[in-house]
Amino acid sequence: MVGKSVIITGASSGIGKNLALEFASKGYSLGLTARRYELLKEVQLEIHEKFGKEIKVELRVLDVTIYRDVFRIIKELNYALGGLDILVANAGIAGSHPVGTGHFQQDKNVIETNVIGAIACVDATMEIYRGQNRKGQIVGISSVAGHRGFPGNGSYCASKAAFTAYLESLRMETLNEGIHVTTILPGFIDTPINSHMPNRPFVIDSKKGAKKIFKAIIKKKKVAYVPFFPWNYLGRLVKILPDFLFRKIK
Repeated sequence: MVGKSVIITGASSGIGKNLALEFASKGYSLGLTARRYELLKEVQLEIHEKFGKEIKVELRVLDVTIYRDVFRIIKELNYALGGLDILVANAGIAGSHPVGTGHFQQDKNVIETNVIGAIACVDATMEIYRGQNRKGQIVGISSVAGHRGFPGNGSYCASKAAFTAYLESLRMETLNEGIHVTTILPGFIDTPINSHMPNRPFVIDSKKGAKKIFKAIIKKKKVAYVPFFPWNYLGRLVKILPDFLFRKIK
């Protein structure tokens, strides 16, 4: 994949970090962003140790809720990488608590990060693609949690439902532009975002999850459940499950 480039947001840990390693292993030039520079630097060092210093790795500190920075840094990375083939909008946070228990600010942060921040990253990339009449790929890391409102996770479920719908809209909008839109719907992948949860059925580690996500990206899948089994079936089932059965899910 010589000459190809990718920007990954939220690349300092979990899925983002392991996706960076997957892309680096195939020779991609990388633009990595996150809020913590020291962790990004560790990812850069690991890439160079494993795959050689010839792999270009550009680092930028970015909080995706500072929207003016999103547009500036995406443009910077596009220039630094000599073009942009793939954006992976991965940066996200979680929130788990009952409504009305003093966590409004956390809910606000979840929506601003997972929805508005993600949209800002996509919009900034689309400006580049359309401004340069360039083909490319937009990848959004959403979640099976966006299929239904799970109790105690209202803002997170709502954020992923919104991002999934946004990506679907963009996919229809760009059908004739040579721009591919991939929605990734993970089940439980072992990352810091869900490590606090007591129950994570069918969980897989983030390295394995990243490999499966990478394959879906390279194949330009429109929608990919990760892992395919069992979430391709459970994810579809949960959308149509009657309320009296859905309420029994803990």
